[in-house]
Amino acid sequence: MRIFDYIDTIEKPTIDNIRVIYKAINVKYDELIDMAVEPNSKNYNKWMQTLDCLKASEDLIIECIGKNAITDMEWLQLKCNVYKFQVKYGGLKYLNVEA
Repeated sequence: MRIFDYIDTIEKPTIDNIRVIYKAINVKYDELIDMAVEPNSKNYNKWMQTLDCLKASEDLIIECIGKNAITDMEWLQLKCNVYKFQVKYGGLKYLNVEA
C-alpha cells in the first residue's frame, strides 16, 4: 500500500500506525543521507534542505513512540509535515508501507 493511501485510511492513529509510517519514512531518509554525503555532490544544499524537512516528521514520530501515544494535534502535525514534504520535494508518492 502506498504511504498516502495508508495515511488516509487512519481515523484514530495508534502507535502501530506511527511505526509503520516511520519505517517507510526512514527508508527515504537513509536514501537522502546517502545522496548528501556522496563525494563532490553538487546538490548537497538541496539534499540537506530535504533532510531537514523530513527530519521534522521523524522527530515527531520518535517523540510519540517514546511516550507510547499520539495526540490528535501531533497526528495533524505529522500529516501536515509528510504532505508538505511531498509538495515541496516529492519522492514519497510511490513509497510503500508494510501494514
